[in-house]
Amino acid sequence: MSKSSFLIRQSLFHRQRRHITGSSSQQTSTSPQRSNMAAPRLVESVRPFNEIPGPIALPMLRHSAHVLPRIGSYHHTVGLGLLEGLQDKYGDLVRLAKASRTRPVLYVFDPEMMREVYESYATEPPRFEKSPLCQHRKGVGHCPVHGDETKAIWAAIRALLQDGNLLRSYDKVFDDIAADATRRLGDLRHAENALNEEMETEIYRWAIETIGVMIFGIRFGCLDGAVHIPTPDNQKPEKTSLDDEIHDLCSLSKRSLEELTPAERLVRCSREIADGSYQVRSEATLNRENPTFNSALKTFDRHFSLTEHFLIQALHSLSSCELRPEQVLLDKLRPLQRRILPLAADILLAGVDPLAQTAIHMFYQLSLHAARQQRAHDEVHWSIASRDAGADTPELPYVAACAREAMRLHPATGGVVRRNREAIVVGGYEIPAGVDIVLAHGVTSKSEKQWGRANAFVPERWCNEGWEPLRASRAHPLASMPFGEACPGTGIVGKMLAALTTRVLDKYRLEWHGPTPNVATVGVNRLHPPYYFVLQNAA
Repeated sequence: MSKSSFLIRQSLFHRQRRHITGSSSQQTSTSPQRSNMAAPRLVESVRPFNEIPGPIALPMLRHSAHVLPRIGSYHHTVGLGLLEGLQDKYGDLVRLAKASRTRPVLYVFDPEMMREVYESYATEPPRFEKSPLCQHRKGVGHCPVHGDETKAIWAAIRALLQDGNLLRSYDKVFDDIAADATRRLGDLRHAENALNEEMETEIYRWAIETIGVMIFGIRFGCLDGAVHIPTPDNQKPEKTSLDDEIHDLCSLSKRSLEELTPAERLVRCSREIADGSYQVRSEATLNRENPTFNSALKTFDRHFSLTEHFLIQALHSLSSCELRPEQVLLDKLRPLQRRILPLAADILLAGVDPLAQTAIHMFYQLSLHAARQQRAHDEVHWSIASRDAGADTPELPYVAACAREAMRLHPATGGVVRRNREAIVVGGYEIPAGVDIVLAHGVTSKSEKQWGRANAFVPERWCNEGWEPLRASRAHPLASMPFGEACPGTGIVGKMLAALTTRVLDKYRLEWHGPTPNVATVGVNRLHPPYYFVLQNAA
């Protein structure tokens, strides 16, 4: 570890490295750290990588032949459905040979095998050197996206966001942001209290404001001003089956950048990045000659500049006024000064879209289950009445359970991709270095074997009084990891969602008046618009 990394760890805190204990001696003995301790008979029993089952790569068409219309084995499935089909046919380990892309891919569907990958400490997130994001980072100067220093900072932030006292310091500001977002959602209602087309943009405004205050300790102003009311002149054209080229952009895209505030520009940037899928490896975004690539570079540059603008504001606020509770995290990172800029930009890039989509999924599930929504409302009403009576604000376990169940049932991503730096052993097979290992948490989070009634929205499984066969504690600890094992925001996302749910259910009832939406996997798992939410006044 470099000297700068050591100083970072010392300036923030001292934390021992996390270890996930295994349940069997064979699993721990096959990790790289202990390979020299394994008995000879165990080493001999390790099978080669090419014996892992998986679909055959056909000449010319490669693996894409399996998803071709009509003739493909998986032509009717997309996203998580495709992963579930691979598991059903080939088992808990599925190999895609090198013919499918530049390197082989291994899908892992068993939580205990996922544990072996995490315990190996020989994997890292893959770097797509030709992607617009990597190309942009090379052009902005010193940007420690990888290396010992960055790993030390990420480890520090992750541990800090698991501190219960620090999380409680955000209670008031999260509630204030949720109140502003709820007010704006109420203003969106039109005929028969239906939410208009701007509902998704408003959720993105809330997500950016919430994540921004977590990192920088200041309000960006994403929820200021009036909401967009569609008129015949400014509303989006209605889509038909022949209008797939019409992009679902927010109303901010119809205005010039000069008339937008910095917060509104950040919302617009985030929507463009999410809708354009600029962080997804695709032909359009990796081809330098394609206009999409250059458009992505400009969008990332604008996003980075806006993040720097708010960081400067936050550092100035930190040094010019008394420390507020929500500034505790930034105060602990103060020794880094502007060196935290690339990581702050990464948190905004990687966190906003999953948080916003998870909130929409949670609203959708609550709108379908009136009885569970009523129970959550009763808990919120009792909490607010206790607070008004002068008592300490009680916890909201059922609201928190609704948030956790929504994240389980609709995980933000299908899985986490890790690339091993050296050979490791998973499930008794030797995995050579350089394999992209997909830990399919999105599949295990809906595994009947792990959960029971896995496709049903049952928040009670997370409560102490839940029915024993459905208890979440009976599932494997790694079965539901909506944001991956190493995501720094895992512990605080539930608090963000609970704050928004509390404010919305205090004033309104959520209903869904429309057909079942499709789930599209584009970067993250998203409910495909249009949305048919109706926001009725609470009785």
